[in-house]
Amino acid sequence: MAEAQFTTGCGREVFLERLDIRTSTLWILEGSAETIRAEVLQRIPDEVSSGYGQTGLLLHEPPPGPLPAFTYFMQLHSYVPLKPDADCSSMVAVWFDDALPADLPGELAAQVRRITWEEHAVDGVY
Repeated sequence: MAEAQFTTGCGREVFLERLDIRTSTLWILEGSAETIRAEVLQRIPDEVSSGYGQTGLLLHEPPPGPLPAFTYFMQLHSYVPLKPDADCSSMVAVWFDDALPADLPGELAAQVRRITWEEHAVDGVY
């Protein structure tokens, strides 16, 4: 992808910092579909906090039932803070899907358009 700039549905310009895609059940060895789902969803806030730093989180819960095959973690950054005393704002959007997209830039743009930045991002300083 040559361009890592997107626009949210509310018109905010954001930049892709990092994209991680993994199998949803990574590190889970056994358990019922319900137990695995609960464990994976419970771990996500801590994973985002430890893996991406101080940032907001938007977790799109998967539909009921077994988890889809893949979990996407998209870290985004805006040079415009939410409040004037900060330098920037950021967040990680997490969603699930059963397939890898044929058009990754298009999928990322669609996911970004779903974001209400002011509800999920947090401010930061350089």
